[in-house]
Amino acid sequence: MSAGADALCAPAQVIARAVDYPYRWPGRSYLFHGGRAHPVVERERWREGRVPVLAYGSNRAPEQLARKFGVLAPNRAILVERCELPGFDVVHSAHVTSYGAIPAALAEDPAVTVTVAVTWLDREQVAIMDASERAGCNYGRLRLPRTVTLDDGSGSDAVEAYLTRHGSLAVDGRVASHGDIEALGRGTPTIRHREVLALAHRHLAPETDFETFVLHLARDPAWRERATRRLKEGLSASTCTPPAK
Repeated sequence: MSAGADALCAPAQVIARAVDYPYRWPGRSYLFHGGRAHPVVERERWREGRVPVLAYGSNRAPEQLARKFGVLAPNRAILVERCELPGFDVVHSAHVTSYGAIPAALAEDPAVTVTVAVTWLDREQVAIMDASERAGCNYGRLRLPRTVTLDDGSGSDAVEAYLTRHGSLAVDGRVASHGDIEALGRGTPTIRHREVLALAHRHLAPETDFETFVLHLARDPAWRERATRRLKEGLSASTCTPPAK
């Protein structure tokens, strides 16, 4: 669904799309076609000739893939493989998406290993994903300097990832880990996406109610641009969740 089409949805739908980021994923590898997740029977068929692209935010969720790719035929299915990526953490990008969310970003951290996913895309699907990520504007797609371990035990050193061009969001002067993404070895506070949106609301538009604030982010490009500029300055909070021991 495009940003323009999304803006025509009922307010409750627009708010849910923004607030519920990064959306639910099965927590395991799956095959995406027909608008939903299916069990993986074989893997090599869906890896061969495809580009492995890291999905560390919403792109690992069937809900988001359905928005971007629609109802794919079975012969165009996308393999979404659970994986572990060492040397990086998932944090929050210092910008707002066209649908009102504050998206995920990758940040190097040698102590951290994140559990995310790899999407195996054909060239046409890569072009669709590039357009959805505004590659060259919001994100740049680059090959990762790490070997990604897939959940069948195999490794890939050819995985590409979208890296934010806006920088990482700082909370209380520190880059906070993304509380909705599983990881080991974190030594920084974590904060979930809903909490980040609430902080942004408190800092940017405390005179409005939260739902109105989110609708402005999703529907008003000028409002969204102002919010992005403010996010680059960082936010402050008194309640970030300490990292798990």
